[in-house]
Amino acid sequence: MHRSLALTLALSLAPAAVFAQAPERAAVRKACAADFQKNCAGVQPGGGRLAACFKEKQASFSADCLATMQIARTQRRAN
Repeated sequence: MHRSLALTLALSLAPAAVFAQAPERAAVRKACAADFQKNCAGVQPGGGRLAACFKEKQASFSADCLATMQIARTQRRAN
């Protein structure tokens, strides 16, 4: 999978509100791109398909990705 597709996958993960701020978005991209490549490679972005893949395969995502997503959610809620 191309890197740009991996970044698209990471950015497309719902809830989209998590990605409101650029620093949070960059952190999630960095921490989660490889996980989306590995776990959701055949999933086309859109229609909630990536969110469904993430929910189904969340246990297979790295601790770093999960922690980064949680931090981004927490920061988003604080704003």
